[in-house]
Amino acid sequence: MSGLLDGRRAFLTGAARGIGEATARRFCEEGARVILTDRDTTAVEGAAEALREAGHDAHAEALDVTNETDVERVLAAAAGRLGGLDVVLANAGVLTVNPLAELTRADFERTLGVNVVGVFLTLKYALPHLRASGGGVLLCTSSQAGLHGYRDMSAYCASKFAVLGIVESLAQELAPDGIRVCAVAPGVTETEMYRELVRERSRLWGMDEKAAAERIRRTVPIGRTATPDEVANAFVYLASPQAAYVSGVALVMDAAELSG
Repeated sequence: MSGLLDGRRAFLTGAARGIGEATARRFCEEGARVILTDRDTTAVEGAAEALREAGHDAHAEALDVTNETDVERVLAAAAGRLGGLDVVLANAGVLTVNPLAELTRADFERTLGVNVVGVFLTLKYALPHLRASGGGVLLCTSSQAGLHGYRDMSAYCASKFAVLGIVESLAQELAPDGIRVCAVAPGVTETEMYRELVRERSRLWGMDEKAAAERIRRTVPIGRTATPDEVANAFVYLASPQAAYVSGVALVMDAAELSG
């Protein structure tokens, strides 16, 4: 039985766990060959090994997306290993939760460094490989926080709003090359970053983590967080021929989540 991504060659950042790992797995299940990257070398190698044990063509590389030399080198090596690239997902990201008065310049710059500069570098150095393949798809992970402002999250919101600006701009710029550019904007999703959010909200709200998680859950009318696989399925669609006329958009996955 053929998959939606049969023959596609995919490169993913932030793929050791969470949405990145789930998307790498779903890409493989739909027939893609994948390169998983992450700054957590042990975890990303483990994720790739699990995929190989399941019979998939998957390999891991250590990568800090803020290191321009490494991004260029690792993308070139991935294209060499796979014989080119068709799909690239810039997913690596960090969370910062703090009121402005407590937010340091270092934390603000680190957030934008990973979430914006890291996306820029990944897409920039993926571009020649997609052009060499005759086109392809550039994907980014934004957030509900890229659509609405959330209190105590100015750095994170700034970074995720920026990702959507990059997507809309590049979709127009790269359309003549046969390259689509899209994002997924998830709401609260059951990942380590979500658990970090709960811990930080617990601290700022002065309540235990269970109560903080319940308060966050109540912002989602559907009554639960998303699973990483549900977000991964959105990336599968955007990467597939089924989305051949879709570019410059953010697929919002928030179950009508309330901002605040």
